[in-house]
Amino acid sequence: MPIFLFLLLSGLVLIYVNVSAVVPGRKGKLVALGVLVAIFAGMSLRGTFAGSLAVSFFAVWLCQALLLYILWGLFRAVRRIVLRRAMPVRTVVLVSRWLLVATVAVTLGLIAYGVPHNARYVLHETTVEIPATVAGDSAAPANFTAVFFSDVHVDPLFDRAKLERMIADVDSIKPDFLLFGGDLADVPMGTLDEWGYDSLFKKLTAGAKVAAVAVNGNHEGMQERPGSDPGAWMRKVGFVFLDDATECIGPACFTGRTDFQVARRRDMERRPLAELVPTDSSRPWILLDHQPKGIEEGYSGRLPDFAFSGHTHNGQFFPGTIVINFVWRLAYGEDMLDGVRWLVSAGVDCWGPPVRVGSDADMWVVKFKRKK
Repeated sequence: MPIFLFLLLSGLVLIYVNVSAVVPGRKGKLVALGVLVAIFAGMSLRGTFAGSLAVSFFAVWLCQALLLYILWGLFRAVRRIVLRRAMPVRTVVLVSRWLLVATVAVTLGLIAYGVPHNARYVLHETTVEIPATVAGDSAAPANFTAVFFSDVHVDPLFDRAKLERMIADVDSIKPDFLLFGGDLADVPMGTLDEWGYDSLFKKLTAGAKVAAVAVNGNHEGMQERPGSDPGAWMRKVGFVFLDDATECIGPACFTGRTDFQVARRRDMERRPLAELVPTDSSRPWILLDHQPKGIEEGYSGRLPDFAFSGHTHNGQFFPGTIVINFVWRLAYGEDMLDGVRWLVSAGVDCWGPPVRVGSDADMWVVKFKRKK
């Protein structure tokens, strides 16, 4: 958290310095201050349509502006070292204006392409072999199917039609399990009821033949802080909500981890994984953990047979789609992580700007088949 705050503050200072250079003197400082005020106003009004629009624009713009401003700053620093004199003020003003125009133009282009692209999601399919059994062939688990999705982030800009398409897809697939990887909403649970999302999510969870299983994400921690209870709301709409708990349901056992940031907000530690290992070893063990950080250090017991995560959004849009691969060992897709076959979804929607460029919103159909 201190590192994040330092980076945020450094970014805002960089924005202020470069935007203020667009107009010399006091007027430039007022323009830059106005931009910062607009950013914070949008964040404070995040639950409103206007606030969501502001956050969406500035989130995309900040990424483009910071990238160009860092490159511009490095160029000026190298030039000053080589030539041993500062760049003329008139040149700085002219370049600063062009950079501002360029970043706004790129932002509008990304939004124009990325919003319609985010409105669609890709339905991926994969097959997973599960152990025949540990307890003997007679107790071997049956084949089953799960639909996994993560990161819905319902807010004033969320496309309700997307959730209706998800309901239709789940009804068509008829999975045994519906699995949710966290980050349900960016508005209080009471607002979800007012907007009618309780009835829609009930229809969604009803599509699972055996059970719908959910865990919390870091944004559930944000909702808990002002008093909302996302876990209770998810149970109300039909999810089996696992909060650092394990439950064996039908042909599989599921462990749902408390998100790292939720645990931090509660001022508690996550339970050791050793305490969550299912006692029934004849059924496959499936782990749901919102952030794909892998298995905790020092753990040496039985490993899950498969794990699901979300959170990364696969970077969502440039330059995040590049940076994300330096942040996470497994930022997207399927691979081995700490000895466990792990699947990381890009999320069925987005936080902040509903913009995707270079990444796809997705849901996953996972067919678990017993080894012969």
